[in-house]
Amino acid sequence: MKKRTIIIVIISALVVAGLAYGIVNAQKKQQASTDDLQTFEISKGPLSAVVDETGEVYADQTAMLFWETKGIVGEINVALGEEVIEGQILATLNESSLPQTIYLAQQDFINAERALENLYEGSAEAAAVSQLAVANARDALDSAEYRWTLNQPGNRASEEELKSAKAKKTIAEKRLTQKQKEYNNASGSIAKAKAQINLTAAINQHQYAVWYLNWLKDGGDEIEMAIFDANVAVGLANLEAAEREYNRVKDGPDLDDITMAEARIAAAQASLDMTSITAPFGGVITSVDVLPGDLVSPNTLAFRVDNLSNLMVDVGVSEIDINQIGVGQPVTLSFDAILGKEYQGEVVEVSPVGVKEQGLVSFEVTIELIDADEDVRPGLTAAVAIVVRQVEDALLIPNRAVRWVKGEQVVYMATNPDNVNAENLIMVHVTLGASSDEFSEVLGGDIKAGDLIVINPPSSSVFEEMGPGSGQHNSPFGQ
Repeated sequence: MKKRTIIIVIISALVVAGLAYGIVNAQKKQQASTDDLQTFEISKGPLSAVVDETGEVYADQTAMLFWETKGIVGEINVALGEEVIEGQILATLNESSLPQTIYLAQQDFINAERALENLYEGSAEAAAVSQLAVANARDALDSAEYRWTLNQPGNRASEEELKSAKAKKTIAEKRLTQKQKEYNNASGSIAKAKAQINLTAAINQHQYAVWYLNWLKDGGDEIEMAIFDANVAVGLANLEAAEREYNRVKDGPDLDDITMAEARIAAAQASLDMTSITAPFGGVITSVDVLPGDLVSPNTLAFRVDNLSNLMVDVGVSEIDINQIGVGQPVTLSFDAILGKEYQGEVVEVSPVGVKEQGLVSFEVTIELIDADEDVRPGLTAAVAIVVRQVEDALLIPNRAVRWVKGEQVVYMATNPDNVNAENLIMVHVTLGASSDEFSEVLGGDIKAGDLIVINPPSSSVFEEMGPGSGQHNSPFGQ
């Protein structure tokens, strides 16, 4: 029992000693910190709330160029760092080192081009012949229709022609009557024979006059009209056939034939293109992996081309911040490799789907550099600050001055700006809004512009130095 009492006394003594030491030590620290208090005068000003991330610079367009056939490298037309344009030939293979398939492709290319030319030339000739056939068929139909129309009743002659034919018939009738009388009155064999000849001629003239007048008035007979009808039908059929043929060839060769010929040309050209490497877009040569005389084969790397005029940075933004990010937001970028410079950018794409890695969800945000210069290169690590909110006239306090007390944010304000010490500091609860790396916007709290706050307040009490559960206190920092 005595032993136990002794142990309790010893422990109590140690606790009292520790408490006393803690109080003295805290008081010393508090006194020391009071002598070195830093203050800040609350003011208004612009504030840019940002989301900070890091990412790597890359070119929007990048191409790794490989050889597609075997051979010996001949000419190399570019050097590392040189700017190139789209379609520029960067390197070629020696013609003597090319495989046989390339020579066969050259022959096929020539034959395919010739076949395509023949298609167009033959089509042009066929179109001209067909056009002439249409003209001839139309002319034949017009002639057949004219003859058919001419032989319709009343269409063979005008009124003048009918009047003339009637007059000729009347004259022929009178002459026939006269010659008939002369023949009847003739005597003697010679006179009778002469009268017979004249009578026969008069009869023939009269018959022709009657026939011609009837022909003009009545049109062709049934057989003639059937022939005219058939000629018109044949002419119309020939014209339609000629027009169909012309329509088939007037617009050039058959599309399927052209497609086949062009496909042969493209296939041959693709094989010929294997003998050289061309730039797929305008950019800068950022890697040269071949030398003249190198023996290469398919998939041998030759060059890398990057479009350095359009540089991008991808960053991963946490799910907490992603809803603050939108396309078009301004971005500032800085680089450890480029001292003293800050660059501007813009958010151009925000991924709608997050990616989970090591239990954390992030969303990819793509940023385009607006004012990149020659110092910014693909591969550099960029510190990215995405401006998610811009406040022009915010009440600002330094982030270093904010403390957490019982789950609430507070700052310590000096009640006597002329004599700032621990005795005249009061705790003020604040509600904060947008924040940057250095400052936060004050949305609520008993604080205004001109107030003086302490950036590095001392510990609120000796009991806070010792941790929770140490007892009550009457410190100016008390809760």
